[in-house]
Amino acid sequence: MNPIVYVNTDIKKAYYDESFLGKVKDRLHTSFEGESFIKELDLKIACVKLPPNFNPKAYRRNIQIAKKYIKKRQPYLALKTYRYLDFQFLNDFQKKLFAYGVVNSIKLILRLKNKSIKSSCIVVYDAAEDINQHIIYELSKECKYCILLSNNITFTSNLREYIIANYGISPIVTNDVEYALKKSDFVISSKNLEIDNLVWYIDNLFLPSTNKDLAINDISFSVPWDIKDINLGFELVGAILSQMNENDIEASLKYNGIYLDKIKFNEEIKNF
Repeated sequence: MNPIVYVNTDIKKAYYDESFLGKVKDRLHTSFEGESFIKELDLKIACVKLPPNFNPKAYRRNIQIAKKYIKKRQPYLALKTYRYLDFQFLNDFQKKLFAYGVVNSIKLILRLKNKSIKSSCIVVYDAAEDINQHIIYELSKECKYCILLSNNITFTSNLREYIIANYGISPIVTNDVEYALKKSDFVISSKNLEIDNLVWYIDNLFLPSTNKDLAINDISFSVPWDIKDINLGFELVGAILSQMNENDIEASLKYNGIYLDKIKFNEEIKNF
């Protein structure tokens, strides 16, 4: 297997600095945290901690620096920093695994509340954002009552037609925020939304002030391999499984004995 560079940061200390002093600060706060080795897979994982500088240009520069901790020219990346910036570096398998984790964590939470995803109304906001694409497709496999909320009605109307043709459900398309949220049993939001309801926040920098008990923004997996001191999120698990030539997410997880383990808001484990 190709080696993996696992990158993490202290997201709570985010800053945005492209200045010369910012570059100096970034260098001082970039550190190599060691390597893990999965014997069964002959896989090396280099762990690098980057400064939480989320200026886009500085972020890309720091990612290139992190990659140099693996001598192989093109290692796989498992980036666990600011999700909106990390997303551009995710491969398709990682994106699909993220979508699988979002939808299946929602299924589990609803089940614990004596509901089912098939009989619940799930709202996706903003349904026109690229980061939500695979989530909407995964949701369409499970949910009969879905609302695509966005101001980009042209895009979501075309998306609706695609979903009807490929998944056999007919989602509601609207730009009426009040209507959609009033109908919702669960919201998947890439917007900085404050609502007294269950919300899966795609933006992991956003900290809601009113619904913390109902908010989640991350998941992790249980794996059969001995990996210590690394967050087993979709980023790392996806980087591993994507090298096994299996396109079916569920089949790949089952074959490798991997299961959804924790539902979280940042590092806080949520119990519903």
